Amino acid sequence: MVTPGWVRARTVTVHDEDGGERVLRARVVLLATGSRPHHPPSIPFDDPDVHDSETVLSIERPPQRVVAIGGGPVGCEYASIFAALGVQVTLVDRGTRLLPLLDRELSAELARGMKRAGVRLMLGTQLDAIERDADGLLVRVDGEVLRPDLILHASGRSGNVEGLGLAEAGVQADDRGRVRVDRNFQTTAPGIYAAGDITGPPGLASVAMEQARIAMCSAFEIRFKESLDPVVPTGIYTLPEAAMVGLTEEQAHAAGIDVETGRAYFNATARARIAGSTEGLVKLVFRASDRQLFGAHILGEEATELIHVAQAILHNRGTIDEFIDTTFNFPTRADAYKYAAYDGLQHLQARESRDKSPRLATGLSASGSTAIRAAA
Repeated sequence: MVTPGWVRARTVTVHDEDGGERVLRARVVLLATGSRPHHPPSIPFDDPDVHDSETVLSIERPPQRVVAIGGGPVGCEYASIFAALGVQVTLVDRGTRLLPLLDRELSAELARGMKRAGVRLMLGTQLDAIERDADGLLVRVDGEVLRPDLILHASGRSGNVEGLGLAEAGVQADDRGRVRVDRNFQTTAPGIYAAGDITGPPGLASVAMEQARIAMCSAFEIRFKESLDPVVPTGIYTLPEAAMVGLTEEQAHAAGIDVETGRAYFNATARARIAGSTEGLVKLVFRASDRQLFGAHILGEEATELIHVAQAILHNRGTIDEFIDTTFNFPTRADAYKYAAYDGLQHLQARESRDKSPRLATGLSASGSTAIRAAA
């Protein structure tokens, strides 16, 4: 591990662990120091059995009982991994659902899958205290006492900017340590660029790498890449994986877009049944008027790979007809896109049929409603 510190602009002093010192000079400097797990003062990280998402990697064997704090990507990933190893897992989060960034339907489906895997979800709950007594660790959650062998706190990250001497180098940062950059990711100090978590809220590694590419192409006047991708996929490595690109159904409605949806469940696809991993689905969100794709959401094995098919369609402002007209290898998981598109077209057709029948669209008379209920 090294501890860097600025001497003057574009000069870096590096202090090695053994006490050695090196002075590096360059025409261009890229700050990409990343982030670290956030440590709230209320969490006793000095306890050997209380871990963050990095220190938990050092445990020598799976514990019997784990309490994971945080229903975001990291908390859900670790909870599903521990559950797959046969660990009794309880996941605690103040939010009312897992992974709020996901489409609500996929979030609920993931929660059901985690419960089937044996994870106990305590959502909408407040962590009161973490303590240790003669019997070991205890966690108080809304008055209930849990007795885990290990606690994993997986909620939030902080940028690694301490000790860099940014102010001395003329690099401006806000009170949360986020470095100010322009569209080329150059800081307020000429020749000094920044990319990744220190430029804003912690995000995807893939986005951080793209930011660094833009920065270096700008710094060295290489015209390979000049802007960030406006359509970025998100991948969450739970078991099974979750991925999304574009708008969720809820976001589309909030934006005033009249959307329809289509779904294909992996338990109905040949490749998933052959592989024995049938959990999850593909969900498409598209505009009703012209079938333009606005979002795709996948829960299932290889979801983080499959999402790039939809990303390509979104880049070209394509419609779900692209999935209908494309011939997919069979059997593959990717052909679930085709069946999700067909499902969406059926929903659209049903909607159009309802619209052509004003009486059904606006509601039946009381006698008519009674007759339908009796027939059912």
